[in-house]
Amino acid sequence: MSDEIHFSIDGQECTARRGETILAAALRNGVQIPHYCWHPGLSVAGNCRMCLVFVEPGPPKPVIACSTEVQEGMKVEHASARTKEAREGVLEFLLANHPLDCPICDQAGECDLQQYSFDHGRSESKFVDVKTQAHRKDFGPLIRFNGNRCIKCTRCVRFCQEVTDTHELTLIDRSDHAIIDVFPGVPLDNPLSGCTADLCPVGALLEKDSIHSTRVWLLRGTKSVCGECATGCNVNVEVFEESVKRITPRENQATNKWWMCDEGRLSHRARQSPTRLREARMGGASVSDAEALEAAREAVAAAGAGRVAGLATGHATNEELYLLKLLVDGGPLGVAYRPEGASFRARDGFEISADKNPNREGVRRVLGEVDGGEAVRRAVAAGSVDVLLVLDGVPGGAPWDPDLLAAAWRADTTIVALCFEDGGWAGSAGIALPAPHWTEQDGTYVNARGRLQRLRPAVPLPGDARPSLEVLQELAHAAGRVPRVLSAGGVFRRLSASLPGSFGKLDYRSVGAYGVPLPGASDDTPPEACSTGYEAGPKSRAPGRAKDEQVRISVHRESPAGYGTLRGDV
Repeated sequence: MSDEIHFSIDGQECTARRGETILAAALRNGVQIPHYCWHPGLSVAGNCRMCLVFVEPGPPKPVIACSTEVQEGMKVEHASARTKEAREGVLEFLLANHPLDCPICDQAGECDLQQYSFDHGRSESKFVDVKTQAHRKDFGPLIRFNGNRCIKCTRCVRFCQEVTDTHELTLIDRSDHAIIDVFPGVPLDNPLSGCTADLCPVGALLEKDSIHSTRVWLLRGTKSVCGECATGCNVNVEVFEESVKRITPRENQATNKWWMCDEGRLSHRARQSPTRLREARMGGASVSDAEALEAAREAVAAAGAGRVAGLATGHATNEELYLLKLLVDGGPLGVAYRPEGASFRARDGFEISADKNPNREGVRRVLGEVDGGEAVRRAVAAGSVDVLLVLDGVPGGAPWDPDLLAAAWRADTTIVALCFEDGGWAGSAGIALPAPHWTEQDGTYVNARGRLQRLRPAVPLPGDARPSLEVLQELAHAAGRVPRVLSAGGVFRRLSASLPGSFGKLDYRSVGAYGVPLPGASDDTPPEACSTGYEAGPKSRAPGRAKDEQVRISVHRESPAGYGTLRGDV
């Protein structure tokens, strides 16, 4: 028996997998059936009733597409007049107690309720009673809840039950008094709590970090990979005026499914850390980036053969590691790794890795097995190193051996350090240059399962600082190791060509949006299987400049007095 089923939606021929629901099959075939409570990563609740359709053969009443399985030869009515009328009725009930606060709601512009009310709702409501009022409260350190906006889809409740298995949220009371709440003394504080805000279709659950920050239609999104652990979550870095406003998960079934942890979500705060190195220094004095880079070029060019040593971390990209390897040219190398942290495994297989080094596997593939700096310390102490290159782009600083730093400082060695933190190497180096945060980097990481993925720069480095990749290329060019300055993609082509057994002669085009498994990887998910194709639906976007328009509205007879409004004011 074939697993492929043929059916039609409004006359459009579609295919479905055996056992697949009408809604899932429709979305996969590019047909947007409106829905609130359904999500591919959660169980079917069927409580919002927004996905009503008529089917033949089937009952004379509408059925919900999220729980009705496709049958061979089934005909689905999605855009018929009676289907639209049924959805209008559902929306009228959902909007009956919903506040008209779109102008001040952070979800405006990406709100499913707002969009569907435009597409499927009625212009007027027969509801004349006073709207019910629900509680507004902090659910936890990251999430704030506005009960007046909640439509009780229970996505957040199911997420805490089925994914995190922490059970902080529940639905209490009945009928129009039903409301989402936390259990007494149990705040919403699991490692993935921010995902509840991503799941909420209406703006009832909001991430405190971005409340009243920036309108969503002003944000510019960049697809990248989180740099906080070895899982390698796919993310969207959303920016306004060169400031990261929020980081949200991007679906990749091979790495993070639809989720990401709160630590990664809030990691952009490190960009604004008061302890960050923001300008180049020479001998402790602030200088221009160009002046410091020229001094570093001269030092590297003057160094003898094999007398350049290198130190890196598990946060350096593969391209940076490759250039460092070329610069060292047989000299000693060392790598410092962040210590293991907390791990977490969700019920659906999503995992927060205990390894807080996003590119440990990349280090192994590019540099091989290297120690934590003991070989460098011995070489420096023996006077065999003219230039020590340090890549320490770790927020908070890498856990370097203090004896290594002291030995390098005492020796007559030129230290060129690319540091994220002010202090440590930056305070000891003769030449210190700012290093990028992962949201500012262009390059690739290899996650713990051997999947190669792209980082893309969403924001520039502070001031006139240049990315570490450019700095290293300038130094490699001065040392005669590379003929010219290349893009990150050009450096990666040289890297993969020189290490075909580790990187399979790939290029950036083959890496794509979801990454690609490298030779010997434990993850063999092909790129085409990384996405279910699920999106919550089209979002409201204004086609041009804002304009005024007169519209007719109706308000409850008691509302004007409550808001200080008189007849004719509105």
